[in-house]
Amino acid sequence: MKGNFFVQLFALLAIFIVALVLEISPWPAGFHSFKPAWLVLALTYWVLALPTRINIGTAFIFGVVWDVLLGTVLGVHALVLSCFAYLIARYHQILRNLSLWQQSLLIVLLVFFVRLGVFLLELFIHSAEFDWKEIFGALISGLLWPWVFLLLRKIRRQLGLH
Repeated sequence: MKGNFFVQLFALLAIFIVALVLEISPWPAGFHSFKPAWLVLALTYWVLALPTRINIGTAFIFGVVWDVLLGTVLGVHALVLSCFAYLIARYHQILRNLSLWQQSLLIVLLVFFVRLGVFLLELFIHSAEFDWKEIFGALISGLLWPWVFLLLRKIRRQLGLH
């Protein structure tokens, strides 16, 4: 399957669409704060793996799509995800050399800061309340990172994406 551009593009789009569907899927009211940041996890992996192909522009596009799907102010998630992708792409060589558990700890912090960034932008635009239980979603994302990483790495290797 190496070199088949359209198959690779379709697979990447399918992965991001699945992440978006998981992101907008409803959870019970009491467990909403425990929802992992699926799009952030997928974006993190692909920016780490292919920083020249999946980067700030990709993050911006999927941030706008995320804003449209959630019905939030257009550009909030796009700006936060673009800044997030910049940091990951800028330090991808350092982050790649961390062990999976160190990356998981970093994912917890990054997901929390993404959610905090979205809150701060929404607070600046209109009134918003921050739910400190959002840290649980960041913790769940960190716990899921090793499995997401290994699954996406296997997909990347089978597709021959380098």
